[in-house]
Amino acid sequence: MLGQGWESQWDRVGRRLEDVRAVYEGAPGGTDVAVDRVLSFFEAVYHLKDWLGNDPTVQVTKANGDELIDKHQVLQLCADLANGSKHLKLDRTRTGDISTTVARNDVEVLVGTGSSRHRFYVASGGTEYDARQIAEDAVTEWERFLSRRGLV
Repeated sequence: MLGQGWESQWDRVGRRLEDVRAVYEGAPGGTDVAVDRVLSFFEAVYHLKDWLGNDPTVQVTKANGDELIDKHQVLQLCADLANGSKHLKLDRTRTGDISTTVARNDVEVLVGTGSSRHRFYVASGGTEYDARQIAEDAVTEWERFLSRRGLV
């Protein structure tokens, strides 16, 4: 809910990560639902910096969050994917590639279950990345950041 501390956004990041894992392991809904779940993760994890920066109970600024993002390519990918999904296109980029996007996916239909497994690929800077691995690595970087500050 609005008005709660940064921890509520951190919890949301965890739930969105579980959504990404479910997309990869097999979940109800088609490709559109799976894309929504993956993009929602990137939005949630990117906006954690804003929640931390707006929470007066912690000594973390938005600038601290931006510094973390600028140090880690995986968080730069998250930033570009979040901003691209929010604004339809990237006007500015953290990765240096204005065309960073979820480029393609593989899908396996689990016949008779109403479920499917998806794997999404992110293209940036001439390299293709697995979206789930980006998500897992992004959470790891934030956990390290928060741990160093005694917040988790």
